[in-house]
Amino acid sequence: MHGTPLPGRPARPARATAGGGAGRPGRAGGWSPGQAGLRHGRGHAQAEPGGPAGLVPCAISVRGPERPDVDTEPAPLWQPSFPSAELVQHAADLIPHIAEGDAGYLKECPRWEIVVSPGVFRVRTRDYARAERTHERAVERHRKDVDLRVSWEGDVPEAAPTRGAITAWTRRSRARLVERLSDLDYTRLYGRFHICAACRHEYDEYLDQCPHCRHAGRTTEDRRGRLPAMLTLTYPGDWLTVAPDAESATRHFQALSKRYARTWGEPLRGPWKKEFQGRGAPHFHLSTTPPMGTTLVDDPATGQPVCVDFKRWLSITWADIVDHPDPEQRRRHLLAGTGVDYAQGIKLTDPRRMAIYFAKYGAAGTGKEYQHQVPREWLTTVLVCNGCGFGYDQALDECPDCGCHAADVTEEGRVGRFWGYRGLHRELAIRQVTPAVGITAGRIARRWYRAKGLTKTIIAPRVEQSTGRVTSRRSTVRKELFKHGRGFICVNDSSVFASQLARYLADLTTAGSS
Repeated sequence: MHGTPLPGRPARPARATAGGGAGRPGRAGGWSPGQAGLRHGRGHAQAEPGGPAGLVPCAISVRGPERPDVDTEPAPLWQPSFPSAELVQHAADLIPHIAEGDAGYLKECPRWEIVVSPGVFRVRTRDYARAERTHERAVERHRKDVDLRVSWEGDVPEAAPTRGAITAWTRRSRARLVERLSDLDYTRLYGRFHICAACRHEYDEYLDQCPHCRHAGRTTEDRRGRLPAMLTLTYPGDWLTVAPDAESATRHFQALSKRYARTWGEPLRGPWKKEFQGRGAPHFHLSTTPPMGTTLVDDPATGQPVCVDFKRWLSITWADIVDHPDPEQRRRHLLAGTGVDYAQGIKLTDPRRMAIYFAKYGAAGTGKEYQHQVPREWLTTVLVCNGCGFGYDQALDECPDCGCHAADVTEEGRVGRFWGYRGLHRELAIRQVTPAVGITAGRIARRWYRAKGLTKTIIAPRVEQSTGRVTSRRSTVRKELFKHGRGFICVNDSSVFASQLARYLADLTTAGSS
């Protein structure tokens, strides 16, 4: 039975003999005939399958030939994929749009627009006529305010601020952070470009003069060959002595930016974010491309100028700016007050990764929500009278204005900006489209995001019908964007997303016209 093949099944080949005779071929160096053949085509000449292995004991130890036509250099540590401003504009031009003066161009009603930036694709409607009328009213209001101040006798009362003080981190703050950081043109962090000497406008290196003012004078900033790094600026243990309020921390960060520009001859560029440690002390994070050279700085120990690299310069300069009066606190701050993390910096290779890194600590469920809780030392508790609305100190038992005892407890104070960016600008490619194209683009973006299957956990109220008691429960729902056909999505490369969507919209437009 073993020697008779079954109907419809090929006969099993015999085992290979020791001399390499008929039958199943033997393994060459432990490899199967197919694997040995593949390695034979890209390595040294090896023994034929079933034959003697020669001087090669194992095919794994065989070295490949030196081929000058193949690039054997290792890949660079950082491979940025930030789309340039020209690429964003070209991708937006592919979308079927209408220009001013064309048939169907809207003027006195909301316009459908598709906006493409380096990391964001958005669909929106804007009423520019209404915005223009609002601007005209603001100008007229400013003119009347100036006339009033001129004719006023005595001190002019200050107007109430139109925007309240920033005291907390909200979901809208996080959404604005992701949207704005994804709109920035990050090619200024690692490229070579010119800065106009007249209007300080930045333009590409292949241009001979400024495209805005046509001035030929310029300075060149070259950041090629640098590695990105995440800078961390912290405060000493006794941080309240040097940073009693938010304004002090802001002045320290601005002073560091000015010293950087004077020392290295270039502005400090990159997005930054302010957070708070568990002990309440503030600290800053900044993503930039530090200079690779050295500079002279006074040694804190001897007072003599020494040549240091950027990491050492940052430690000495930040400790000198904070300037803690206690020598021991200052010595510790000099040793552990700053951080330069290149490993984290090279991970931020596109606009979406840059924005998500700065926003991830603000998301619920990450365990980092405490980093956005403003320290109690920066806030003041104030009682607001329920009768007259007058605010007074919490040490008083009644309102000093009307004598009412009922009051609400509120917290006042300023924490300043939680995030920002320096030396970068937004790159927006705005194209007006027809309502049909805008609605279709919004539907496609909504379906694309829904297909990702992302979910979130919410707390939903639940009412017991028998008792009427309201309880809460956690529920998992699917994330949704573009609910009303408008919104934005954050992608790694918006130019690629816009070009693919433009091809689909162009096919629909062609099919509809035919």
